[in-house]
Amino acid sequence: MLTRGSQLESKTMADDHGVATIDDPMDMPEHEATYAGFVQIVEMGVLYVLGILLILMLWTLEGHGFVALIGFILLTLAAGLGGLLGVGWRAVAPIFLLLGLACIVL
Repeated sequence: MLTRGSQLESKTMADDHGVATIDDPMDMPEHEATYAGFVQIVEMGVLYVLGILLILMLWTLEGHGFVALIGFILLTLAAGLGGLLGVGWRAVAPIFLLLGLACIVL
């Protein structure tokens, strides 16, 4: 059993009460990379959900189930490839625009 004064006492992050300064950036590049990834996922997720709403509009209000199915497949593939390749919402945007045009035209 470890005691308070023991040399073998393990420290956790909660035990370190130091303050990060400009001279000690800690792991700032990792934090920035995580934040950039989070923003990319949120942007793509919002566009994906809006695309699903357009697909539902095509299917239910306008009665074009086959077009909605093709749009869903293309939207899901674009979102997957956008996430894997790191291009984010730019991969989903063309399919989203085509779905919007289909809702207007059909």
